[in-house]
Amino acid sequence: MREPQALQVRFNFHPELCTGCGACVTACMDEHDAFPVEAPPLRRLYRTEHVRKGEVQLTWYSLGCLHCTEHGCMNICPKKCFTADPETGTIQLNNTGCVGCKACAKACGFDGIVFGDDRKARKCDGCLERLKEGRLPRCVAACPRHAITIDDRPALLQKTQESLRKALARETLR
Repeated sequence: MREPQALQVRFNFHPELCTGCGACVTACMDEHDAFPVEAPPLRRLYRTEHVRKGEVQLTWYSLGCLHCTEHGCMNICPKKCFTADPETGTIQLNNTGCVGCKACAKACGFDGIVFGDDRKARKCDGCLERLKEGRLPRCVAACPRHAITIDDRPALLQKTQESLRKALARETLR
């Protein structure tokens, strides 16, 4: 009999379901409001506008760390501040040794890393304790349209992340 594998949590964002309500951003801020320094929210909401057939159409993007499979942040950090949690696969940041070089932010294709007044990196931890208790991350649980999901299916994750990368490359986010 094969041993069960640990759940490898990855976040997906589905812009076609997002209405821009901001529940995910508020939930994230509520969960992570104990930062010792001023820093931008770990999850941010952006919108794009398009005119199609004479009508303005809005597309919303809720962006933060997707805990993706490429681990660009983890691979590039000169101080090795990033690790993968062995139980969930989420990418964790211990910013104690962070020197503020911002290489991790440049390597992230999803705007998932922010810097506080102390110039140290900050990012979503995937609500690690909630995951380990069998609960959903706050942003996922708060989204009324299920635009943010977690999954561990590699094919779906790759397709979703590639689609989001393409959309972000052609959009100007506000």
